Amino acid sequence: MIRLKPATSLESIKLVTVALGVAIVAFIWIIHHQQFSTARSEALEARAAEHLSLATAIAESLRHLTDRAEAMGAWFEQPFDTPSKLSPHLSRMLADDPVFSRVGIYSLAGTQLFSSHESMPVAFPASWLEQYRARAERFAFKPFLPSLAAGVGRSDTPSWRLPLLLPLSDAGQRQLRYIMLIEMDVGYLASLIQRIELGRTGLVHLLDSTGQERLRADSSGVVFGGQPLRLATGEASGRRIHTLEGAVYLSLYSQLPERALSIAISQQYEEILEPVRAVQVPQRWLSLAMSGVILCVVLWLIRMLGQQQRVLVALQQSEQSKQQLIASLQNEHERSRRAASTDHLSGLYNRREFLQLASAMLAEQRSTRRLLAILFMDMDRFKSINDTLGHKTGDQLLQAVAGRVQRLLEPGDLAARFGGDEFVVLLAGERSEQQIADWTATLVERISAPYSLESRELNTSPSIGVAICPRDAEDIDSLIRNADAAMYSAKQAGRGQFRFYDPSLNLTSIEEFQLEQAFGDGLRKHQFVLHYQPQVRLENMKVIGYEALVRWQHPEFGLIYPDRFIGIAERSGFIVPLGMEVLQLACRQLAQWRAQGSTVCMGINVSPLQLNQPGFSDKVLEVLEECGLEPGWIELEITETAIVDREGIALRQLAMLKAAGVSISLDDFGRGYAGFAHLQALPITKLKLDRSLIAPLSNSHDDSPIVSSTIILAKRMGLQVVAEGVETRGQVVSLKLAGCDIAQGYHFSRPVAAEDVPEFASGREVSALCI
Repeated sequence: MIRLKPATSLESIKLVTVALGVAIVAFIWIIHHQQFSTARSEALEARAAEHLSLATAIAESLRHLTDRAEAMGAWFEQPFDTPSKLSPHLSRMLADDPVFSRVGIYSLAGTQLFSSHESMPVAFPASWLEQYRARAERFAFKPFLPSLAAGVGRSDTPSWRLPLLLPLSDAGQRQLRYIMLIEMDVGYLASLIQRIELGRTGLVHLLDSTGQERLRADSSGVVFGGQPLRLATGEASGRRIHTLEGAVYLSLYSQLPERALSIAISQQYEEILEPVRAVQVPQRWLSLAMSGVILCVVLWLIRMLGQQQRVLVALQQSEQSKQQLIASLQNEHERSRRAASTDHLSGLYNRREFLQLASAMLAEQRSTRRLLAILFMDMDRFKSINDTLGHKTGDQLLQAVAGRVQRLLEPGDLAARFGGDEFVVLLAGERSEQQIADWTATLVERISAPYSLESRELNTSPSIGVAICPRDAEDIDSLIRNADAAMYSAKQAGRGQFRFYDPSLNLTSIEEFQLEQAFGDGLRKHQFVLHYQPQVRLENMKVIGYEALVRWQHPEFGLIYPDRFIGIAERSGFIVPLGMEVLQLACRQLAQWRAQGSTVCMGINVSPLQLNQPGFSDKVLEVLEECGLEPGWIELEITETAIVDREGIALRQLAMLKAAGVSISLDDFGRGYAGFAHLQALPITKLKLDRSLIAPLSNSHDDSPIVSSTIILAKRMGLQVVAEGVETRGQVVSLKLAGCDIAQGYHFSRPVAAEDVPEFASGREVSALCI
C-alpha cells in the first residue's frame, strides 16, 4: 500500500484547488465574454437587418420617384419645334409633383434647349455626356443620377436639388433625341427620412455610382459638413464597417444600378451596443461577485488545507513517533519473546517453548515416517554439589552441562532446561534406534567428563531416560512422561546410566514415578486416610489404645499401603507434610473417640525427617491444644535412625515433648543397630519389638532367649515392652510368660477404618487406665 506524505498530497490538493478556482473564474468570464459577444453579434445582426431593410425601402422609394421622372419624360416622346410648346406642360407637371423642382431639355451635345428656370446650367459637363452614352447602351432610356466630375467632391454649401438625367428617344425608342435634366427637391426627400427613427447617430447616405456621397440626412434633416462617406460598392446590397470623424460606424447599403445611386444607413457601434452594454454592466458585476466568491472560497479552502496540512504534519510526526514506538515495542516484544522462550541460566529453550517446537517437530517427523526420540536427563549428586559449594557453582555447572549438550546437537535437534538439574533433548532427523542409543551414550560420556569451575574440578554424571515415537508414545507429553520414568529407572540402576522406556521392565519405577508426581495433589485433596490397629494389654487382654497407620486412597490405584509410598515421600521431601497430616487426622479421631467416652490412647509414627524440623515439638503441642487433647493421650513412635545423632535436634525435640507429657516409643527395635547403651540416653517410655523377633516364637517362654532377655533388660530400665506382629496364640502365650506388657498384630485384629473401630471395641472390655 503506497502512502503519500501529507505535505506532498496537500500541496497537490492546494494546486488542484487553485487551478480549479482559476478554471471556474476563467469559465465564468469566458461565459460572460461569450454572452456579451453573442449579444453584441445579435444586436449588430439585428440592427444590420433593420438598417438593410430600411436602406432597401428608401432605395425602392427613390426608384418610384425616378419612375415618376421617367413618366414625365414620356411627354417628350413626340417631336416639338419650339420650346414654347413645352412650357405649359412643364409648368403643370412641376406644379403637380412636389418632388421635382426644375426641368431642362438638352441636346445630345449637352446644349440647353429648354429650362424651367433660368438658373439651370447652360450646358452639361463632359462627364455627364459620357455617362449617359454609357448607360444608354446598358440600361436603355432610364433616368440616373450622374456622378460628379473627377476631383469634385460633395460641397459643404447647402444644395437642395439633386440632378437626374433622363435620355429621351423617339416614339419607337429607336434613337436618342434629347437629354432631360430633372432636379429633385432634397427637402422633400429629407422630410421623408425625418419620419424614420435612426437613433442618436443614425445617418442616411445617398451615393452615386462611384460611391461618392451626394446627400446625408438624419432624423432632424439634411446634414452638411463633416467627413463624407465614400463607399465602394460592387453588390446590390451589403455591409461595411468604416470610420467617420474618429467614430466606428456600421453601414448597410442597397443599390439601384440602373439609377446609378445607392442608399446607405449608418450608425455608430457604440449606440448600437448601448443596450448590450447596459445589460453587460450588471452581468459584469455579477461575474465579478461570483469570481470574488470563488476566490474567497479558494482562499478559505487553501487556508483550511493549510490547517489540515499542519494537522497532518503533526499526525505524521505522531505516526512516526508511534511507528518508532511500535518498532521499539516490537523489538522489546521480540526480546521478551526470546527471553520468554529461553532459559535465562542455560541459554536453552524453556519448557513452554520446547513443548511448542517439539509438537511441530513431532508432526513433521511423523509425516515423513521417521523416528523421534525424547531424552530426559537428570544430574546425579547435583543437590549435594549445590548445597555444599553454593548456588553460584551449581549455576556454573548447569551452564557447562547446557553447553556440552548444545554442542552435540545436530540440525533439527532441540534442547531445553525444564528446571533445576533436569534437561530434555529432542532428537530428530533420520536416526535409527541404534544411532539414538549411540548418541545418548556419547552424551553420557561427555557430560560425565570432569568440569573445571573456578579452579575447582567437579565430577558429575547424568541419568537419562529415552522414549521413542511412535514406539513408546505418539504425543510429546506422553513421550516426556515415559522418558522421565525411564530416567528414574536409570537412576535406580546406578549413576551415569541411560535406559530406554520399557513398560514391562520399568513398571515399578513408573508406578513410583506416578505416585511421586501425584503426592502433592494427594495432600492438597486430603486423599490420605488412617487405619487403626488395636494394642492389647496381655495381663487382662483388654484394648488400651490404637496405632494410627496411614493409607493412600488413590483415585486411580485404589487403597495404597505405606510400604509403597513412604519411601517415595522420604526421597521426594513429602514426608514432612504427610507426617503433619497424619498427626492432625489421628488427633481429631482421638478427640472424637474421647468425646464419645472412650479412654484409649493413640500411637502415631514420626519420621526422622520430621524430628529434625525446627519447631516440630511446638507444632505437635499446638495440634493437641487445637483438638483439646492431653499430651499423655498420644504416643509418638520413632525409629532407630532418629537416635543416631545423640546431640542432634531430634533428641532435643523428643526431650521437650516428653517433658510436656507426651509418651515416646522406640519402634522396630531389634532390626537395626541400636543397643541398650543407646537406650539409656533416649527420652523414651516404651520399647516396641520388631516382628522379626516375634515370628520364631511358639508357646514357650524360652523359645527365643533374645526376646526374653530384651524384655528383662527393658523392664530393668523402666520401659514397657510392646510386641509387634503377633499372629498366633502360641506367640501370645510365649510373650505373656516372658513378661511382655502389650501386643498387637493380626491375631487380635488387622488395621481397620475408623468407622469399624467402635464395632470392634464394643465386644471387649476396655480399660479406663491409660499407661
